[in-house]
Amino acid sequence: MAAPTMHRPAALLSALLALTLALAPARAPLARAQEPGPVTLTLVSQTPWTSITHPSLDIQVRAQNVGDAPIDRLSLGVTLWGPVFTRTAYEDSLVADPSNSVVIDVQTLPREGTLEAGETRIFNISLEMTSPGLSTTRSLIYPLKIDLRSGFTSLAAIRTPVVFLVEKPQTPLNLAWTFVLSSPIDVGPDGVFRAPDLEQSLAPGGRIAGEIRALLEIARQQAGTPVDLAISPALLLQLTQMRDGYSVMDGGVVRKVPAGEGGAAAAAQAIADLKEIVASSAVELSALPFSVPELPALIAGELSHDLQVQLERGRETVATILERAPDPAILRPPGSLLNQESLDALPGHGVSLLLLDPSTVPAPAQALGYAPPATTSLTVGDATVTAIVSDPDVQAFMSSAVTSQDPVLAAQTVLGELAAIWNQVPGTERGIAIALSENLAAPPGFFAPLARGIAAAPWLAPRSASTLAASFPPQWEGTLAPSEPVAFPRSYVDALKQARLRVDAYRSMLVGDTTVPDRLDTQLLLAESGQFVVDQADGEAFIRNVRQTAGAIFEGVRADTSQQITLTSSAGATIPLRITNDNAEPLRVTVRLVSQFLRASPESTIVLDPGSSQNVNLHVQLTTTGKRSVTVQIVSPSGRVISQATLIVRSTAYNRIALLITLGAALLAFLIWARRFVPRRTT
Repeated sequence: MAAPTMHRPAALLSALLALTLALAPARAPLARAQEPGPVTLTLVSQTPWTSITHPSLDIQVRAQNVGDAPIDRLSLGVTLWGPVFTRTAYEDSLVADPSNSVVIDVQTLPREGTLEAGETRIFNISLEMTSPGLSTTRSLIYPLKIDLRSGFTSLAAIRTPVVFLVEKPQTPLNLAWTFVLSSPIDVGPDGVFRAPDLEQSLAPGGRIAGEIRALLEIARQQAGTPVDLAISPALLLQLTQMRDGYSVMDGGVVRKVPAGEGGAAAAAQAIADLKEIVASSAVELSALPFSVPELPALIAGELSHDLQVQLERGRETVATILERAPDPAILRPPGSLLNQESLDALPGHGVSLLLLDPSTVPAPAQALGYAPPATTSLTVGDATVTAIVSDPDVQAFMSSAVTSQDPVLAAQTVLGELAAIWNQVPGTERGIAIALSENLAAPPGFFAPLARGIAAAPWLAPRSASTLAASFPPQWEGTLAPSEPVAFPRSYVDALKQARLRVDAYRSMLVGDTTVPDRLDTQLLLAESGQFVVDQADGEAFIRNVRQTAGAIFEGVRADTSQQITLTSSAGATIPLRITNDNAEPLRVTVRLVSQFLRASPESTIVLDPGSSQNVNLHVQLTTTGKRSVTVQIVSPSGRVISQATLIVRSTAYNRIALLITLGAALLAFLIWARRFVPRRTT
């Protein structure tokens, strides 16, 4: 059977439209939410655009009977309105019938059978866009409404844009689009994943799986569609841990997943897919800071020194795992969170291009509702930094309720919005940007249809962020939106800094190679993640584990002070000590004696073999006799006292000066006493 053609006599159109509108119940706008009803209707697929040369429009919709009774006398109503000429009119057409547009075609397509309670059916619609109401001189957007009916009663409806091209656009809209691939830190310091969330996100139908699938489709295109990928190093780190086999807390029970099975196999495949994606020269790669910290919180928490470490470790991790170095000049601040203090710190670390959300740098209002330019400059001292700012309206589209309710429809409406932006001034070179950000609450089914549509849309010219910034230099000076950073509590920061000092002390003691200090440093960087700013419990677990690990190493180096030492000489006396290393690695330490009864604090630096003891003799000079306490300190080469104990020292040595004084005093007392026997002269 030939596909229905979208045109009918005008009188019949008017009659059918009047009947449809009279019988159809009022519905809440889909972009807000569908009202509860017996049927839910969602878009499965749609031809992204049609044209004079390719007028076929194929649509699939999914109908689900969520009621408890079967539905019969099924039909699909298809209504096509005249074109919308502004972004406002386009956006209004997605939630209500266009008020300033006429119906140019309407059809009722009967469907056989019934829709049983709980049943889901797919309905196919094939139309030919050849209505006389279509413009033959200008490419435009036409609102289309599809509703499922039972008899004359409309049960559910969706509204979708139809982009109709008269000719191939000569000046497409330049678009920089960024995938921000990130996930919360689910693994704990013990290596056990606290929940199966990441595992589920990697599974078919999961969020990360959906994003990777979309990126793979782009990377595998022969022509290569430019796209930006900003990736979380902490996500990659967790994927490598899962790939090698892992344990996960699931329903209160620890479940072990060996390498090559389940989530471990999915993680291995994700890493392989990401390597393939970034191997494409069309993909511009950048790295988020290592643990995805909130930059304002980092600065406000007096952890600004760690910013460089976070940036460098993030780039190194991405380069190591994906085998491609990310561009150090490009940065997506985690969550697009930025204030002036954190902005001022970035240029000194080589960052010259920022990828930001419109909430971070609000754009000035544009005449006629035009889309604002994507590039802006931000003042940093006497210089400026370029920022690519996502279009606020497109970002609002992707964040609306329809995205989670009907992801394929959401992708089509975003394409329509981009077409509306292009159609504002179709002959002018312009650039805009969008970000599929970590904050976007989009289901997995949203990414692939959007990516396919953007990559192939004739009215779009995808560009990398750096190319867009070079082609369209900033035309306005941006201002950061006012914000009040939420910093880590002072106690949290102090504990983190003290734990880092312990790691530094341990590192200075090492004689051979070991990965333990790096692992502990990694845990402290993970503790700086933005997810722990508000809820510190999981972050404190990392800090506590570092403190306990380093503390156990320090406690493994000890001095035997159980025996009392007796010294019989005040000069050249020696205190013997036995130092033991219970650790499984050689360590360099300094043994020091401290007491107010010693003329100095003698010390000796030694290397202790693992699981062994060594005798140390320390030469001392006493200042007094008797039983005294001396503190034995074990000190790291960095100067940190890692342990100390009290040694009892008993001295029987005489002090010559004290003896002379005592003898002199005795002689004087004797002379005074003897004087009484000397005869006195009498007169």
